[in-house]
Amino acid sequence: MRTYGLILISFFVAMVLAVFPMPELLNYVRPEWVAMTLIFWVLAMPTKSGILLGFCMGLLLDVLEGHTLGQSALAMGLLGYLCQVLYPRLRLYLPIQQSLMVFVLVGLYQLVNYWAESMLVGQTETVLLSPALGSAVLWPIWHGILHWIRMSMRV
Repeated sequence: MRTYGLILISFFVAMVLAVFPMPELLNYVRPEWVAMTLIFWVLAMPTKSGILLGFCMGLLLDVLEGHTLGQSALAMGLLGYLCQVLYPRLRLYLPIQQSLMVFVLVGLYQLVNYWAESMLVGQTETVLLSPALGSAVLWPIWHGILHWIRMSMRV
């Protein structure tokens, strides 16, 4: 029970950071906190997190950000699947080396998210890879924080 509580608290913090106001200049490179948290937990505990957790957090993110219901859920479920497929390979790398794969995974997450938005609503976003770049740059720090919390809680 303590494991799932820690996972849910970390996703709550990630969702708060996802909607936290930022200056307009930094808003273009706003990291995808929820996607990075999902990647961390799939790498840390692949049996307790994955596609279903990604789908549920995507639904919550849709409600939080006001997107069409299921848009982020589809993208997060796909991200959870890709992380589980790449899990054996990604665990071998250091967090700095994992940043490149985080860039690719978050970029794919955003691509699916924007594709679903353009199909459902008809809008297209012009900024696609800059949040993926921000996520890749902050990945070692976010990974270190979540890893430290996980080890201090002995989960």
